[in-house]
Amino acid sequence: MDTVVGTVALLVVFAFTVVAALRHRPGVTPGPRLSPDLAEALLLRAGFPTTPHNVLAVSEHLGTMFLDRGRGDVEAARWAEVVAACEAGRADLTGWPQHVLDEIARARGVNDGAAVARLARRCQDALLASVGTGRGVFGGSLFEPLPRPVVAA
Repeated sequence: MDTVVGTVALLVVFAFTVVAALRHRPGVTPGPRLSPDLAEALLLRAGFPTTPHNVLAVSEHLGTMFLDRGRGDVEAARWAEVVAACEAGRADLTGWPQHVLDEIARARGVNDGAAVARLARRCQDALLASVGTGRGVFGGSLFEPLPRPVVAA
């Protein structure tokens, strides 16, 4: 009987150890996962070509928007650390928006991924709302629109 109780206790301790290790794995990013082709998709939805320049410009703008709009969601004392961590990952512009979301999510806490996902969605919606307005990244000042197809009469 003592062997059975000892084995069960050992299994329980092992199970708790595994769960704790999985929950606190280093390198796990708590932010919502952005589509790898998000910049291209936004450009196409806005009616602009997906040139390498345009993709990098939209990626940088998204990262900047996430960082700017995420400021109110993080404690002021922690914000300088978040900005420094985000700027350190800015060299890879195509991955920078994801890096910014991950840093904001880390600062807010692992259990707040839904709020960070809403932040990402609001920024994407704001970008698309600027199409044709003359303001913002899609307002017409940064990109040339896609050529319109010629319709034969």
